[in-house]
Amino acid sequence: MLGWNQGGAMDSAMLTFSMLNARVDALPDHESLTIAPTKKEQWGYAIGFSAWLLCLIAAKVMPSSITTVVVTAALLIIEIVSLAIATLPRRPWRFASFASERREYAEQLDFDQVHYDRLVEWLSKFPRERLEAMAEYASQRHERLKDKYPLISGGLEKLGALPVLAALYLQFKDFHWPPNITWPEIILGPALISLYWGSLLLASVRFRAQLFVVLLTRAAQLASTPEQSDKTDERTPLREMASA
Repeated sequence: MLGWNQGGAMDSAMLTFSMLNARVDALPDHESLTIAPTKKEQWGYAIGFSAWLLCLIAAKVMPSSITTVVVTAALLIIEIVSLAIATLPRRPWRFASFASERREYAEQLDFDQVHYDRLVEWLSKFPRERLEAMAEYASQRHERLKDKYPLISGGLEKLGALPVLAALYLQFKDFHWPPNITWPEIILGPALISLYWGSLLLASVRFRAQLFVVLLTRAAQLASTPEQSDKTDERTPLREMASA
């Protein structure tokens, strides 16, 4: 439970980034604004890429026989079905117009602002010094992530599903039986997938750090300092005496 000090302000030691992160994770997402992959998408990508890697290894190490054809064909079917399930749109496809996109964006803002205001109101109950210190530190870490980001992947996540489509194209453009797959190709494929996934994870952390800065800065603007709380408490008895 949250504690309060004698000045009426919430105990600053109680507020941590872990607490704030838990609050943000608990916020509901508008269905059209969800960026993080769902469980279906995570399992789809994991099974699809695993089947793809096993298919390459099986075609490389197994002898040319009907058993190899059956195994690689089964893995290939699993790969295609899994990636198709993972990349299916979350909502029924519709023709987007300028008016519908603007209307949907306005609905997103209405949906998110309510929860955003509640979270800021909760944060503003903490002392301003604590909020400002956390906002400054989160801002510094966000800048460091921005500097580190291009060194790892150069914004690879901005390509969206393009790496998946490129991998499928390279896999099938010169496909023949028996496939002539080299070990560098087998090693390079998972390496690129790992780099792509790592860039998505880093982007998620960077966006969360940016959100921390926005929330803490806004809450610090609304929060009262302990001195102001003390003055308010001192004036209250005088007002009661004057009214009596």
